[in-house]
Amino acid sequence: MTSLNRPAGAAATRTTPSAWSWAWIAWSVGALVPVAGYFMVPATERGATIQTFLYCLISASTAVALAVGIRKHRPEPSSTWWLFVAGQVMYTAGDVTYYVASQDDASYPPAANLLYLSQYVLVAVGLVRLIRRRSPQRNTAALVDTAILAVGAAVLWWVFLIHPTVTAPDINILDRIAATAYPVMDLCVLTVAIRLMLSGGVRQRAYHLLLAFLGMNLFGDTTYGLLTLTGSFEDGNWPDAFWLLGYVALGAAGLHPSMRHVGDPADVRSGATPYRVVLLGFATAMAPAVLVVQNLRGAAKSDLVVVGASGVLFLLVLMRMAGLIAVQRRLAITDALTGLYTRRFLSEQLRVEGERVARSGGSSALLLLDVDHFKCVNDTYGHPAGDQVLAEVARRLSTTCRASDVVARFGGEEFAVLTTATDPENLAVLAERIRTRMSESPVLVDGRTPVAITVSIGGVAALPPQALTADDLVNTADAALYAAKRGGRDRVVIGDLEDRTEPAAVHRDALSDLDRRIQDWAAVVAEAASRRPDAVPVPAGAVSAVCAAWAVMLSPSRERPAMTQDLARAELRRCRGVQFPSHIVDQFLALVATGEIGNPAPASAAEDVPVAVPA
Repeated sequence: MTSLNRPAGAAATRTTPSAWSWAWIAWSVGALVPVAGYFMVPATERGATIQTFLYCLISASTAVALAVGIRKHRPEPSSTWWLFVAGQVMYTAGDVTYYVASQDDASYPPAANLLYLSQYVLVAVGLVRLIRRRSPQRNTAALVDTAILAVGAAVLWWVFLIHPTVTAPDINILDRIAATAYPVMDLCVLTVAIRLMLSGGVRQRAYHLLLAFLGMNLFGDTTYGLLTLTGSFEDGNWPDAFWLLGYVALGAAGLHPSMRHVGDPADVRSGATPYRVVLLGFATAMAPAVLVVQNLRGAAKSDLVVVGASGVLFLLVLMRMAGLIAVQRRLAITDALTGLYTRRFLSEQLRVEGERVARSGGSSALLLLDVDHFKCVNDTYGHPAGDQVLAEVARRLSTTCRASDVVARFGGEEFAVLTTATDPENLAVLAERIRTRMSESPVLVDGRTPVAITVSIGGVAALPPQALTADDLVNTADAALYAAKRGGRDRVVIGDLEDRTEPAAVHRDALSDLDRRIQDWAAVVAEAASRRPDAVPVPAGAVSAVCAAWAVMLSPSRERPAMTQDLARAELRRCRGVQFPSHIVDQFLALVATGEIGNPAPASAAEDVPVAVPA
């Protein structure tokens, strides 16, 4: 045992990791030798003493194996495994106490019972700590499933073990309490073990070995209880194999390197797998099945308990079904990528809101948002980066809006906000706050590349006595969003239900001319870039993004005048290799220098076109 106090570094220098990875196998093989010897000892008085020694040796060495594994592998938290060590020590002490006391007294020593029962308490506490480590979040579905399985098992234990023990004649009060306490403690440990099995997460080799220990102990105790009731149990017989093999599995679990990860947190899942459904079905049918068996046997003394258990199982199944329905509804109305509501849910809320306004009056408003130049983000950085941008836009949108607002992903890179008690002026304030929040800082994709984003927002507010329909709100807000995008993006346009004409429609011709110029530039740049010696394939959207940025910077906006060409060149060079491909920026600036690319539009047209500068 002195090696347990050796510093971790010294141990590492003397024992290679590969050797420790085989330690659990060496322990298992070595421990099976005394297990085999236990059953080969002749049935004599001296043989009984040897059997007791071998049994206590295996039990005590299991505690030592656990302690060595804890000191070597350093699991988190180690207190969980130390509780298993303490439980094994208590069990070994109980064996020794029973052997010593039985030499002088034929009755079962109460001190041994206390030591044995303390092992159950320590193991149960250790399992609870392990569960809380693996499942730090509340998992109501797993709790309900555990309760269903535990109640089903409790019916079996009560009918075939606990009740016969309680009502057995010719047993003194202390022995009756002890005999009843063992199956009750088995049920407690079984319940905690079921919860551990339903916790999800990675199931390491040490995890399976730990469950094997719990299962072997449960089978051993159950066999002992049934044989004791029939008066056929004898010390040193085959039921002891369950306990001994369980100790071997527990020691192997402590020595296996994966034991350090058994307590790693796991994702919370509903667990509605076919296997679990079948298992829950058997557990639910357990009570009525036992009732039928009892009546066929003519033993109906436990009918009331079994009927009560059936009622509890019925209520638990109802709770489980309600939980599954809630999970499915949440999945149906929630967008998987952004966590916002879906368009279908928004449509339903628009209908409900329309009925509310028609019934009791009030106001309602809808905002539609579109991420500007989102295709360029996908083309330049890839679709995973685009997903990160959408998720961040959703997060900023949710934190900017009120809790009572319905925030949804409308489709693709479009989002929607349905809000109430808002007039056009306040709606414009909310929309501007959202627009500013989106552009105030870039989004980091892949944790290191900043991508500037802006949004165009179109909105509409309906006030009494205006007629409010879902189509009216969506169509008007969509027209306003179109006007915001055609007006230069990164801006807010609030539409009017009374005037269904598109806002800023007077600028369509000039903007169409601007779009044509951008397309012409993109074609020229792409052709010139393809002739470069260092030419590499580049998405067309990346070329268009450079041209569009040049057009936006050289066009005036409501917030600021147009940039000079020198400032625009400097801005493109700053984005070179970060937001735009380096050789495309170089080729574009070379064409600007030769005069093939100039101002985006004539001065007269540019002055009439409000174009915003994206962040």
